[in-house]
Amino acid sequence: MRERREYMFTLVRQWRESGLTRQEFCLQHGITLSKFGYWISRWKEDQFGGDNGFIPMGSPKMAGHSVLSVIYPNGVRLEVPSADLGLLSRLIALA
Repeated sequence: MRERREYMFTLVRQWRESGLTRQEFCLQHGITLSKFGYWISRWKEDQFGGDNGFIPMGSPKMAGHSVLSVIYPNGVRLEVPSADLGLLSRLIALA
């Protein structure tokens, strides 16, 4: 099973670098779309810990900047360095 996992994770990395859609990549490699989707989710869990759909980016507080929080109506909270006003503007526009 470990060999299969490593093989599929290699394919996931290749797909991410390929610029192809999932469907195109699967057709080229003879993989079903559903099976590949499963391995993508397993790869994300392995890389980022958990399957909550978020990718950790580090704490902006560690960068030596003050931090501003954007809290969306759905309760999602983002903390961004206050020095990056362009990013802050784009995040507010998404609300």
